[in-house]
Amino acid sequence: MMSRRTITLIILFSALSLAGLIFTQTFWVSNALELAEKQHAHRVDLALDDILEELVDKKDSIQIKNQVINDTLFVAHNLFEVLDTAFLDQLIKKYVNYHQLNKQYYYSIKKTSNDSVYYSSFKGPIDLKNMKVHKACLYCVWKKDYYHLEILFPEVRKKELISMSAWMASSGIFLLIMAFSLYYTIMILIRQKKISRIRDDFINNITHEFKTPIATISLASEVLIKTGNEQKNDRISNYARVIQEENRRMREQVDRVLQMAVIDKNKYNLDLKEINLDDLIRNIVNNLCLEHCEKEIILNDRLKATNPMVKIDPIHFGNIINNLVNNAIKYSEGTPEITISSRNENRSYIFTIKDQGIGIKKEDLNQIFDKFYRVSTGNIHNVKGFGLGLYYVKTMIEAQQGKIKVSSEPGKGTRFDVILPQ
Repeated sequence: MMSRRTITLIILFSALSLAGLIFTQTFWVSNALELAEKQHAHRVDLALDDILEELVDKKDSIQIKNQVINDTLFVAHNLFEVLDTAFLDQLIKKYVNYHQLNKQYYYSIKKTSNDSVYYSSFKGPIDLKNMKVHKACLYCVWKKDYYHLEILFPEVRKKELISMSAWMASSGIFLLIMAFSLYYTIMILIRQKKISRIRDDFINNITHEFKTPIATISLASEVLIKTGNEQKNDRISNYARVIQEENRRMREQVDRVLQMAVIDKNKYNLDLKEINLDDLIRNIVNNLCLEHCEKEIILNDRLKATNPMVKIDPIHFGNIINNLVNNAIKYSEGTPEITISSRNENRSYIFTIKDQGIGIKKEDLNQIFDKFYRVSTGNIHNVKGFGLGLYYVKTMIEAQQGKIKVSSEPGKGTRFDVILPQ
């Protein structure tokens, strides 16, 4: 399995690669827009050249026609005697279409010396903020004063963006797919690393849990073998009890591991019975507290549900109570104080197990129901287990259509609420 440093480097290089790809894509889009604007400006210049050529031809034809008719030299007194605005409008439309320019445009004729408008196709003020302005001198048509033709195209960049939208959308989709794939891959790597760590902790725990009773049984057996007839029977009975207790402990641990395998394969069978849950919880807790008689326990019994009848599997539910109360005892310093209460709410039976123990950190709360996950216990070193208890609890509660909620604050204790439908 990869080390944490390797995973960090993979994440870092992948993120840099994705950022570089996004930067490159943005750079090319920006360049493509600039190129499109330049191409548009070039086509506008070509259109203006074509317009001026036709205007010159039109002016020459007017002069020739007037000379033939009047047999005198034609002399124009103002620009509009040689420039027909209706003809100009047709020319602009013609070459705008020919050069595939934006259909929306405005044009005007201005006096170059003071930039005053001599003629405009648009009646009213024009906002030049997002306009691309292109000019062509009309000296070839009218030499007495300097005039120029101005064509304005609004929001050229916006229209180019719209024309590129399909290409940009496909690029964006591919980038999102890559980003999601990268995120998913990183999550898998982190999860695999976490699973690897949990697996190592599980192996260490199970090794420790089995080595201790094996060593105890071995020592007790050796003492029994060496015990002569003169030894008292109570000593033999004591070591026999130790062997029996450690053997039971080993069997429970093996059963718990095997039980997890059955749960993972969904092969468990529930024997549902409608029972008084307040009585069942009270009996289980009382029996459990007797097992910990060497340690004083303060138990607050507040089982006061108005309707404690619930359809559950008594065996599995007994294991659920055992796990929750055991955890409350194990994760408490000094004298454990446990409060067990019940109530009815929204057609559900809710019972709560609350302790005043060491509590659970916020970052651990979302993971305590994961298989093999164990919360760090700080200075408490006598807490043993495989990290299977709460996984079993949550799985079996949900199998019985219930829910479990947890809230905790370090140093102030933990509270579990189990909600079962009635």
